[in-house]
Amino acid sequence: MHCALAQVIVTQPLICAVHNTSTTSDALTWDMAVNNPCGTFVGYVIYRSTKQAGPYQPDTIITDQNATSWVDLQISGGNNWFYYVKDSFNCPGASYQIADTLENEFNPDVPILNYVTVNSDSTITFNWQPGSSPQTTFYIVYIIEPNGTKTIVDTVFGRFNTTWIDNADNPYSSSFSFSIAAGDSCPGEQLSSYNTNPLNTILLTHSEARCNPAIPLAWTAYNYMPGGLAGYQIYVSRNDSAYALVATVDSSTLIYNYTSFNNGDSVQIAVVAFNSDTTILASSNYERFIATVIKPPAYIYLTSLSVDTSDNHVDIRWLVDNNAKIYEYQVYNSEDSATWATIPDANNGVEQVPVPVARFASYIDSTVQPQYGPYYYYVQGYDSCMTSTNTPPGEIVSLQGTLSDYYQITLTWNYFELYGATVQRYDLFRDIGNGSGLVFDKSFGPNVITCIDSVFQDTASIGQFCYLIQAAYTLNLPLANNYDTSEISLSNITCVDHRPIIYIPNAFVYNGVNNFFKPRIIFGDPAGYSMSIFDRYGGKIFETHDVNGAWDGTRNGSPVDQGGYAYLITFTALDGTPVTRSGIVMFLKK
Repeated sequence: MHCALAQVIVTQPLICAVHNTSTTSDALTWDMAVNNPCGTFVGYVIYRSTKQAGPYQPDTIITDQNATSWVDLQISGGNNWFYYVKDSFNCPGASYQIADTLENEFNPDVPILNYVTVNSDSTITFNWQPGSSPQTTFYIVYIIEPNGTKTIVDTVFGRFNTTWIDNADNPYSSSFSFSIAAGDSCPGEQLSSYNTNPLNTILLTHSEARCNPAIPLAWTAYNYMPGGLAGYQIYVSRNDSAYALVATVDSSTLIYNYTSFNNGDSVQIAVVAFNSDTTILASSNYERFIATVIKPPAYIYLTSLSVDTSDNHVDIRWLVDNNAKIYEYQVYNSEDSATWATIPDANNGVEQVPVPVARFASYIDSTVQPQYGPYYYYVQGYDSCMTSTNTPPGEIVSLQGTLSDYYQITLTWNYFELYGATVQRYDLFRDIGNGSGLVFDKSFGPNVITCIDSVFQDTASIGQFCYLIQAAYTLNLPLANNYDTSEISLSNITCVDHRPIIYIPNAFVYNGVNNFFKPRIIFGDPAGYSMSIFDRYGGKIFETHDVNGAWDGTRNGSPVDQGGYAYLITFTALDGTPVTRSGIVMFLKK
């Protein structure tokens, strides 16, 4: 048994179906049928219908294989007719593939536009619906100037080729409007009218408003959206992240202020127009830039207020939001936290490009005398737009000491104050003048700000006692990226000069146990010391300038007569006070 495959006969294309208004006839043209080995040519069967979907009825059969045209005179004027052709051969069992259906219209229908959108590679995609006229075989693409002038830019062949890519125009320079016309396969290539509702690209621009913490966006309106324009979506990519929808606005809104960025961010933004059911989307150009808008810092905090004990200046340190941009700092101080003054020469120009600024900054205040009382501080940072941000105020530790009684010094200090700081303890350091410098003495709880120091055991000292308080604290600043640390703050050094204490004998015995006359000076460190002894007639019989010098009761090597003798002692105390002591000492002999 032999099997044969059924023959498929392909009809050659129907080229044109055009209506002649003067004769109310339709002229058809087609390509000549190709011989088929399965059988002889029978004829061209012409089918027609008043509807594209049919039903179709045979109109005529043309038996001349060389014929490639025919005029249909049997039609009613004004009706639209649809035709197709079948090449018929004497091939039993064969199947037929008919030619495309054509309409007898005067010109192809005007194409319906879908969208025009800008691609991320800066090309433009223009899209439309396939021509409704069956004989549509190509499209003419136009750019429409603002004054309505149309310029042909390309030809797209094929009824179902409905997308054109524009590689030549720059969608960042302006908005471009596009339209098309459809052409058919008839001789002379009849064209439809071009679509008078052209679609335009959305031109997106941004402004760098340095003194506004936002990036203003503006775009051109998208016109003639099929189904009606519902609104615009704003998409943003920061620092090469995926695009995210940040806002949706209505169809009448053509501006938006974008604020969710940091200085120095790489930002890419696109605006997308959408119709009511979001089946059609049209993107603007993609704006790409580095955000340079001035944004004030989210915070500035003092981190340390401490006295530099080497020069009695105050060291101020602070922490700043380094995602912002600071043009200048100004440091303020106050003696009462009510009246503030700017510190001369404390306005440090610190603007840095690119951001971020340094996270920590500092200043030394040499205009104050912290030993006389506490000082308060705050720092103001502001940008080139004069937008300022202030630290909360802080207070240094100021230490005072007074001689409250013999061998007793009272020390007082104020509480250390700083935003975010918790004082753990106050440490006392003292220097008794023995050359060892400041040495840790004792610690106090965070609520203690006074103490009494006894110097009774330190009579060997020259009499000057110096002290320093150190505040040990933890600092926690949650808003500053959870900044958490431990710090110390030093007070000024305060020194107290103990007044001299002088012990003077009232008698001594020649060759006895107490056999010389010498005063004892405690805490004096006397300068310009002088001691003179006089007889009853006022004559000077002894003099010394040595603080350790003593009178042994003799004059010129011989003992004086028993009796009372006057003395005069003078010197300058440690604090510069002149000291004079005078009286009578009894000289006795065994």
